[in-house]
Amino acid sequence: MSSRGLFVLGAVFVSGCSFGSFQTAHTQAPATLSVTPGVAQVFNRIDDQQGRGGVINTGAQLGARVGITQRLDAGIGSFLLTGVKLDAKVNVLDPHEKFALAPRLGVGGRLSGREVWMVEGGAISSYRVSDSFEPYLGLTFANHWLAPEPPPGMLPSNVVGKSGSGDGLLQLNLGVELKLSNHVALLAEYGHWFVLQDDPGDFYRFLPTNIAGIALRIGSIRHSESP
Repeated sequence: MSSRGLFVLGAVFVSGCSFGSFQTAHTQAPATLSVTPGVAQVFNRIDDQQGRGGVINTGAQLGARVGITQRLDAGIGSFLLTGVKLDAKVNVLDPHEKFALAPRLGVGGRLSGREVWMVEGGAISSYRVSDSFEPYLGLTFANHWLAPEPPPGMLPSNVVGKSGSGDGLLQLNLGVELKLSNHVALLAEYGHWFVLQDDPGDFYRFLPTNIAGIALRIGSIRHSESP
């Protein structure tokens, strides 16, 4: 791992990234709203090298979703502490069925501090085993473009030009939603980042990373039952 990667990863991990997905493939009912406060902890191979423990590696996040149609909803959430992330998903199956499959797209950005832009696309599948228990699986490709920020003291002759490809991750999310009441659900989630590409010119490098998180979903959390 290069010094440039160590320098930037340490700064980003303590800034409160939005690590968790915290959503099933079932969508919000039309004209309903839910909010999802959560917390996630990250783990990777350089934790010991940088002296980071559980508190430093833990970040809070906040999201909300609104139902647009029977099969479409949209969400907004925190992104890198001071940024914003938007996403939408479409359940291609009957929203009242136990099994749901939802392709999704999202964008995110942060202008304060180091400028970062992100575009993602993927899908979520989930199965409602019972009214209160729904496991889900999500797979998303997320590409990030970061403003170049060489480490302090680097000579101009050592600066590498950006390729423009960005830094790409394949993000796997495995989770479960546990319904606690008609308006509250608990989500527990494990995630893993698979690094697919790196642009050396932005002086940033993702590492394969594990994420564990929990969140509450508060508000309308179910479609009405089919007649």
